[in-house]
Amino acid sequence: MTDGFIKTAAVTPKVQVADPEANGAEIVRLAKEAAGNGAKLIVFPELCITGYTCGDLFLQELLLQKAREALFTVIRETKELDALIFAGLPWEKEGKLYNVAAAFQGGRLLG
Repeated sequence: MTDGFIKTAAVTPKVQVADPEANGAEIVRLAKEAAGNGAKLIVFPELCITGYTCGDLFLQELLLQKAREALFTVIRETKELDALIFAGLPWEKEGKLYNVAAAFQGGRLLG
């Protein structure tokens, strides 16, 4: 931190619709690049893990499962970065579907 400021990064990955694995790999790559450039707060777009335009696919359990798996892969792959990271994905809880921003740092899902 310099003079009370931190470097932030708003990162827009090239997203493959309904391909959480590929999107997760791109998020990891770009998060490492942003952190390497000194960013301590890294924010990715809404639904970047699945792509925004999945439509009815958001109701498919397989897509939701793969999105969660991709999120936890991203969390593991970025655990060494000194940054707070946010990434968007669909999240099912108690039978309801939410459009969320996952917050993670140091290998832990914070919220």
